[in-house]
Amino acid sequence: MSTQEFNAGYRYSEIYEEVLPPHYYGGKEDLDLVRDYLSTHLGPPPDAGKHEVLELGCGPGRLTSLLAPYAARLLATDKSEGMISAVRQRFADITTRCTDTESVVHALHREGRSNSFDLIGAFWSMSYPLLECFEETTADGVVSTTDPEQGRTRARSLLQHLVDLLAPGGHMIMLFFDANTEEQRLVTNLWERIAPFPGTGRDYTWNLLHDALIDADIDDRGTFHHARLPGVAVLRSTTAAQDWFLTGHLNNYAKLCNDPRVHSAIDAFVHKHLRPDGTVHIPSAVHFVDFHADTNPSRHLPTADS
Repeated sequence: MSTQEFNAGYRYSEIYEEVLPPHYYGGKEDLDLVRDYLSTHLGPPPDAGKHEVLELGCGPGRLTSLLAPYAARLLATDKSEGMISAVRQRFADITTRCTDTESVVHALHREGRSNSFDLIGAFWSMSYPLLECFEETTADGVVSTTDPEQGRTRARSLLQHLVDLLAPGGHMIMLFFDANTEEQRLVTNLWERIAPFPGTGRDYTWNLLHDALIDADIDDRGTFHHARLPGVAVLRSTTAAQDWFLTGHLNNYAKLCNDPRVHSAIDAFVHKHLRPDGTVHIPSAVHFVDFHADTNPSRHLPTADS
């Protein structure tokens, strides 16, 4: 296995875990944000889980470990066989499917699993299936759809069916990257050497998700909560930061990673954020999404002790 292999960081769990930096928001790591949310809304981890849980794009199971204690049954999905293999080794009692998010959401819908899941999680992963409604990226290049409206139809159908999977009273939570950070603007500029992003650019997938959940809220399918949390990603060295860009963001795509101008842009960015102790602190931000499938009108009324 070579770290120069296209998309190695998302195919092999050990490479992913090596290059992924910790992300902190207000003193809390992304894991802490989810742990605190679950404790607030579902209580502390029970001795025996009672919920139907779905995790989309589970990766090697970093956040699966937080969902599993709440689950009577947990279905974890990822399109990478390497990631699913790692999850199966870590969690013997959960069900897995090795498939992409769009396919599994539609499959669950066809299988009659609408209104089934008490908890759905998608952490840092939901942008990719939405982007894939408009383009496919392989080691050979980026192939964009010739019909953007067809792509929007696919994206809307995916999101509508995703909301459909929630049981009454269920929660869907996501960590979704903020495309407007300095880091993401650099990544966008680099990828657009190959092909432009669809729609409004790199924030297009966020806009699609945001608008779909606003519409679901307006249609009284639940309540949409969203918070943007600024933070920082911490890389242990300039080399680790460069690897994060090349493997984590550019997927070891040869036409970019072999371009000296790309390396110069990354090096300039990394050194701009280099700290005296040799670590690199990259400004970050996350959209924390919670859609609560509660349609009882009294949810908006003040409580007795308020």
